[in-house]
Amino acid sequence: MINNGKVGHVRWGITTLLIFDYIVLYMGRVAMSTAGPALMKQYGWDATQFGWISTAFFIGYAVTMIPAGWLADRFGGGLVLIFGTLWFCIFTFLTPFGSTLGLMMVIRILVGIGQGVFVPSNSSILSRWFPKKESGKGMGFLLMGIPIGIAITMVAASWLLSSFGWKTLFISFACLGPIWCLFWWKFGKNTPAQHPKISKEEMDYINSDQPAAAQAAAGGPELKKSDIFSNFSVWACAISYFCSNYLFFLFMTWLPTYFALGRGIKVSSSLFYSMLPYLVAIITYPLGGTVADIWTKKYGPNIGRKLGPITGLALAGVFLLFGTQASNIWMAVGLMSLSNGLLCFTMGSYFSIPMDFSKKNTGTISGFNGFIGTFAGIVAPVVSGWVIDVSGQYSSALYLGAAVAVLGAIIMLFARIRPLAGRSKQEDVA
Repeated sequence: MINNGKVGHVRWGITTLLIFDYIVLYMGRVAMSTAGPALMKQYGWDATQFGWISTAFFIGYAVTMIPAGWLADRFGGGLVLIFGTLWFCIFTFLTPFGSTLGLMMVIRILVGIGQGVFVPSNSSILSRWFPKKESGKGMGFLLMGIPIGIAITMVAASWLLSSFGWKTLFISFACLGPIWCLFWWKFGKNTPAQHPKISKEEMDYINSDQPAAAQAAAGGPELKKSDIFSNFSVWACAISYFCSNYLFFLFMTWLPTYFALGRGIKVSSSLFYSMLPYLVAIITYPLGGTVADIWTKKYGPNIGRKLGPITGLALAGVFLLFGTQASNIWMAVGLMSLSNGLLCFTMGSYFSIPMDFSKKNTGTISGFNGFIGTFAGIVAPVVSGWVIDVSGQYSSALYLGAAVAVLGAIIMLFARIRPLAGRSKQEDVA
């Protein structure tokens, strides 16, 4: 029996380090969307052209998802994260030199290549640092770095844009990544066994609910790539995650521009309004992960891990629809904040599901989810820009996002969350 009162908190220190890397990641990523109105004005780009710039990032982002997961599972996620962080910071720093549409797209592809390693590497690290019963909670708290980074960017961008111009966003944010790398090199470890300050009690606590940990140490059971990528439920979860990402990236790339150009609000105010949905998400990310663990303990993973995505996505779509139709700006922001909060509530489940499928292959499965989900980042910005240009209404793009979210909830109904086995041992789910 493990005395929880004596269990240490080193795993939460590792989580905190990863939270800060996510903050740096999203400050660099969201700089483009916050600078969007200024870029469109300076270079004369229309909504479709700016959509292509946003999409270019996700082309690069998709490239490294699956290989990063494979590398993290085998060699540890820390080095992969350091490489990715330094890479994307270099090209974020060079972003102001993208003075033409083509050059800007190339730079954004290169930024995306560096940032694509984060989801699989973080998932691989957390799967080794947390017992299975805490996987949703751990991922939920880790993902707090996303809305914190976005909220900080909205505040900082309002001041930097008005005081120094849009180019300073990229230059200043790019300098934060190397600082994080030094902290990880000093304090971060890929596994509990590598950490010099972890207690025996905490090590036992982590391993007590990690049946796959002993299996991984012994080398089995082995899953072939075909066992993973031919599984119906793996695909269903990945496609549902694609739908959630469509709405997530729609918010991230178009919300500031929607408030500024769609509702005629000045840029500084639009950034303030755009920040509010992410303040809600700071609460709902860890809440969703914690609730997913509770539901999983009560109902089992097949129901417990799915309840969050099913209810969260459906309600996110409904509240976005109402928010888009609201005539009062505060009512619109409030409803869209609820929509984004419910969307982020689902992420603790999405990111812990790969651990339920296979802890040994968490990085690979997370990389696959991220690869499929990244296509939403490729599709959402450019499709939204095209819909806006054709319809003449920014709200039309949000209506489409609401519909895609509801579709994701429906798809998740058909997935079965259970450990994967070799092809000869598992039943196909039709």
